[in-house]
Amino acid sequence: MNDFEAISQLVLRERMYRGRHVKALADCYFSDATVTTSWQSGPVATFLGKQPVEVDNSMPIVGRFGTPIVHQNETRAYVELSSTTNRWQLVNGVEAVLESYMRLIYRVAKRNGEWKIVDLTSIDESDKLTPAIPGQDLKIKPEAVANLRRSYRYLAYVRQNAGGTISQDLLGTDRAQDENNLYENSEKWLHEND
Repeated sequence: MNDFEAISQLVLRERMYRGRHVKALADCYFSDATVTTSWQSGPVATFLGKQPVEVDNSMPIVGRFGTPIVHQNETRAYVELSSTTNRWQLVNGVEAVLESYMRLIYRVAKRNGEWKIVDLTSIDESDKLTPAIPGQDLKIKPEAVANLRRSYRYLAYVRQNAGGTISQDLLGTDRAQDENNLYENSEKWLHEND
């Protein structure tokens, strides 16, 4: 494989392994990697094998991914990957489907001839929550979601509803400057050794 193929396969493999809870997920990351998502920010060790409080492994999770956009400079690259995830879960005692739209930004590096992830950061774009069986009532009061951010409103709701917490300062498309800063920092990192 050429570098473009290897990088593209790496990020797609990481997503597939994550959704299927495959132990080989760890092999996609360097041990000093970091991960920033809606439920965790820190070393990859605190991400592997763990999940947010609202996830129930007995219920389905289905991910679909776009074509990776690779920005490469020799042994470094950052990758943009669009992601749509459908996750079944109970909301107020009713089976529901949370559909999340995200853009994942990976920083990857080639060390000792092998491409692996050094950082993963998610940008929330939008989401929606629907009953798994049409016509059922999820019993969501408008005031319960009124002050939640548009880019991850229902993700925040289901996490809090399950007893978890979520920051209202996550990266999201409703805060363009934060998103722009991530891209600027990724470009700087890409060309750090020029």
